[in-house]
Amino acid sequence: MSTVLKKYSLYFLILVYVSGAIGFVINPKFFIPFTPFTLILTSFVFLIYQPIKDKKFVLAFAAIALFGFVCEVIGIKTSFIFGNYYYGNALGYKFFGVPLTISLNWALLIIASFSISSKLLKNPLAQSILSAVITTAIDYLIEQLASQLDFWYFSSGIAGLRNYIAWFCISFLSSLFFSKILLNCNAKIAALIIALQLFFFSCLFLFQKL
Repeated sequence: MSTVLKKYSLYFLILVYVSGAIGFVINPKFFIPFTPFTLILTSFVFLIYQPIKDKKFVLAFAAIALFGFVCEVIGIKTSFIFGNYYYGNALGYKFFGVPLTISLNWALLIIASFSISSKLLKNPLAQSILSAVITTAIDYLIEQLASQLDFWYFSSGIAGLRNYIAWFCISFLSSLFFSKILLNCNAKIAALIIALQLFFFSCLFLFQKL
C-alpha cells in the first residue's frame, strides 16, 4: 500500500473518532450502528502500519483475537469468566452470542498496550504486567458506558471484580506468550490507537457526568 494512502487512512481514522465523539454526545442513536465499522476501520489502519509481511505478527494478531473471542463465548455461556452478562446489538453480527468485532478489539487493545509498555520497560514479564494494566484500565473506562451504548449488559448493572481480573489475566497471558513477536509492532500507531480510544470514551464519560 502506498505511503500516501496509508497516511490519508490514518487521517480519516482520526476524523472518525473526533466526529464520533461529538456525534455520540449529540445523537447517540444515530451513531451507535456505526460502531462495528469503526472497529473494522481501526483494525485496518492499525494493521497496514504493522509488519504484515511478517507472518508471525499476523498470526499473533489472529491468535489473540481468537483467544479473546473464545473467552467471550465461554463467558457468555457459563458466566464463569467475566460474570453474568450478554451483548447488545451495537457491536454488530453475533456468533454464539458474541459480536465478531469484539475479537478485533481484544487484539487491538492488547497489542497496542504491549507496544507502549515495551517502550517503557525491558523485562518481558514487567512489560506484560503493564500491558495488562493498561488494557484493563481501558476496559474499566468502557464499562462505565457499555450499557448506554448498547455494547453489553451485566445482570448486576455493572461489571464486577471478576470481570477485571479476567481482563487482566487474558491480557497478561496474551502479551507474555507473544512478547517477542509483538516487539515488532509500530509503537507510534499503537500509541495513537490507545489515545483515540481514551479520547473517545473519556469525552462520553465526562459529558455523562456534566
